[in-house]
Amino acid sequence: MSRLYKTEGVVLRHSYIGEADALITLLTPDRGKLRAVARGAKRPKSRLAGHLEPLTHCRVMLAEGRTLDTVSGCETLESFQRIKSDLWLLSCGLYMVDLADRLSAEGAENRPLFEKLIGALRALAGRVDAGLVLRHFEFHSLATCGYLPELWACVLCHRKLAATTNYFSPAAAGLLCPECKGKEGLDRPASVDCVKVLRFFAQNECSALSRLRLKPRLAREIEDLMQGYVTYVLDRELASARWLRELRSEYSPETVTSGGATDGKGPADSGSD
Repeated sequence: MSRLYKTEGVVLRHSYIGEADALITLLTPDRGKLRAVARGAKRPKSRLAGHLEPLTHCRVMLAEGRTLDTVSGCETLESFQRIKSDLWLLSCGLYMVDLADRLSAEGAENRPLFEKLIGALRALAGRVDAGLVLRHFEFHSLATCGYLPELWACVLCHRKLAATTNYFSPAAAGLLCPECKGKEGLDRPASVDCVKVLRFFAQNECSALSRLRLKPRLAREIEDLMQGYVTYVLDRELASARWLRELRSEYSPETVTSGGATDGKGPADSGSD
């Protein structure tokens, strides 16, 4: 008899196999990323289907199998319906679970990544600026996987960074001082305000993001820096990131800022805290 176990997770992916079954990818706090089959989930009367959609935080009962475990029961803990009912927020959420999926290895526990994903989804559903949520999640998801960037001292000469334009190097995983710029390649300027925001990310949880109000130019600078770092670490650009850019270009400037949706209002015209 197959051994049953319970866990909770966020659904990262959902695809159908065969005529009625679904293949589910979950990020769990205690078992890392896992894939499981939900038998009959495609059938109209299935009791599982509604609980296993992407971006759903759920509790599942699973039966161990030789290759894939099988979902035997499921209940929704958080549906994040506000995200799913808005195209822009949905696209942001799908980008975050895509990133979490790419950074995770099956069976490798990473509770901090699970907690950061849950926090980011709650912030996104709670009307925190979507762009800030994405950048904060990029920063911390990379950090939980061993890619925490150095932000206080030059990664090459180790001198404390002055309050001037420094340079971020994905290859060196951190900031370079003006004297060391160009030695690692791919580095890009990081303004004083940009560094302040990155340090704010490092020292604060997602719930603190409501304290930040960024000018559009600063938001774009941080986006370009973090997207470049993500692409370097993954050695590829995520298709979901390209889709976000294409979708944003279709929105009017009044509804979407360079950092994300703001319910019809642009960001406050101020720098970071």
